[in-house]
Amino acid sequence: MAEIKNRENNPLPGIYYSEIRIPDEQNLGTGTFTTVLEPDALVKISPIVSSVVNKPVFKLLVNIHLATKEITALLGKADNSPALSREVFKIPEKINLSEKHSLKVIFKDWKIKDMKMNRGKLEKVTETV
Repeated sequence: MAEIKNRENNPLPGIYYSEIRIPDEQNLGTGTFTTVLEPDALVKISPIVSSVVNKPVFKLLVNIHLATKEITALLGKADNSPALSREVFKIPEKINLSEKHSLKVIFKDWKIKDMKMNRGKLEKVTETV
């Protein structure tokens, strides 16, 4: 029942850090994935993709696309199988692009449950998987 927690600083341009937290190593399908964007990242880079992959057992991808005002999250196994969960969330209308922004994906039992941006819950666009 050990916790898995890994933080990666500056994994890609525009991303200050990303961090995966899974409370129980025996249940990889439940936890949180946080991505903190650098100030002005959404203005300079589109889309921004943040991910964590541990082949073949786990993958979580977050695609932040300002032009469509949507954030897509995919969760599943990293074994070339289809995603087990896919959710699309709306980027808030009023957002200060020059600030640092924090995105947190909350998942449970291999299903994406919620996404928060700067501690506020984001609205789902659609539930597809």
